[in-house]
Amino acid sequence: MKKTAVGLVFFMAMVALTAGAVLAAAQKVDLVPCPINFPSGTEPPPGGGFVIFNNPRGTNHNLEVTVSLKAVEPNTSYDIYVFVDGTWFNGAKVGTIKTNPRGNANFHLNALLNEGDHVLALDVTETGSTNDVYETPGIHQDQGTLMVFE
Repeated sequence: MKKTAVGLVFFMAMVALTAGAVLAAAQKVDLVPCPINFPSGTEPPPGGGFVIFNNPRGTNHNLEVTVSLKAVEPNTSYDIYVFVDGTWFNGAKVGTIKTNPRGNANFHLNALLNEGDHVLALDVTETGSTNDVYETPGIHQDQGTLMVFE
């Protein structure tokens, strides 16, 4: 009976460690109003949101990006740009989303990246405009979220 209990505890610990490793690959980053277009003293846009950059292990350098806009301008279209190592991913926007009457919208991207360390960032513009509205902090200073793709 003691061996079974010890084995069960060991098994549960291994499951917890494995789950922790997978979850640790995901990084949640807030979306903030672009400081260049909304410097201090000007009215920033409403709401904000977040981005989750994820690299699930064992999936061929898989990059998953989830964007969630919350309480932003209702019924508005936004273009999404992902930056990898300071340049646009795939050379252009990766998609467009439209907020609902409450100003909420979600976007998901699933793509492949080369093996290695990559700095990730994200930019949101109002469709038809080149001005950044929301972004991950540090994008204009060539900073972002560091992730390792194995």
